[in-house]
Amino acid sequence: MSTPRAYLFVPGDAPRKMDKALTAGADAIILDLEDSVAPARKADALTAVAAFLDARPADATPEFWVRVNAAEPTAALEELAALPLARIAGIVHPKLERHDQLERMGAWLDALEARDGLPAGGTRILGIVTETADALVGEHGSSLARGHPRLRGYSWGTEDLSAVLGRPPLAGNTDAHADLARMVQRHCLLLAAAAGVDAIDGISADFRDQAALARSCDYARELGFVAKLAIHPAQIEALDAGLAPHPDALAWARRVRAAVVDAPDAAALTVDGRMVDRPHIDVAERLLTRAGEPGAT
Repeated sequence: MSTPRAYLFVPGDAPRKMDKALTAGADAIILDLEDSVAPARKADALTAVAAFLDARPADATPEFWVRVNAAEPTAALEELAALPLARIAGIVHPKLERHDQLERMGAWLDALEARDGLPAGGTRILGIVTETADALVGEHGSSLARGHPRLRGYSWGTEDLSAVLGRPPLAGNTDAHADLARMVQRHCLLLAAAAGVDAIDGISADFRDQAALARSCDYARELGFVAKLAIHPAQIEALDAGLAPHPDALAWARRVRAAVVDAPDAAALTVDGRMVDRPHIDVAERLLTRAGEPGAT
């Protein structure tokens, strides 16, 4: 399938919500074993998620991801070992701070894919990279820019970081909240660009405010995000529309591609009266690929 635009979180201890999510229209569903599940419910959630995945065909759509308790390595490995990896696209790694954590997750997946007779490297990783202060300013945080062969993308969030900072999470649309969100949003965007992976925008907590959600999607798309996390099925339609490449941008990209075809050896071209060179051509090709129009330049 094409790159997902909407990743919908569903609590892992809520089988009815997991079933309902199948018809929500999301490109990807994240079955959560971490923050949305109370500690006393973790074991039940793992059992429920494994059973839900076992009931899905191997080539099922949408994509299925699982957010594990990666901050507790022993728990995370136990969760991974209990999951039917053949049924999932990847693992969401929360509170990701350092490259060695990616390497550890990758090594675990190497072993479990071999155990299950699966192709090596098929299980991807999606990292949440702004949930701790160390992730943002620690000496190893920039190592995440190196990426990893399994890495699908990076996303961001402020809820756990707010707790570290001693402020109420989801404190509303105050200037302080907006400043914090924009800071970590840009950090995520640049890390993803450096690693060469998808930049996936964080959640919009007020799922009832569709106008604000639409503005958030437009803003994220203009920055360079290609997808967004969702917490409610009511958000999916807006995410799918708002994160799609803009029609004007696609039209420009097609004109760039046509100009390249007409002058394949030119280092710089003129499109719409403006100079276009390799960075612009690369952007145009990425836009067209996301829109389902891959080509070669």
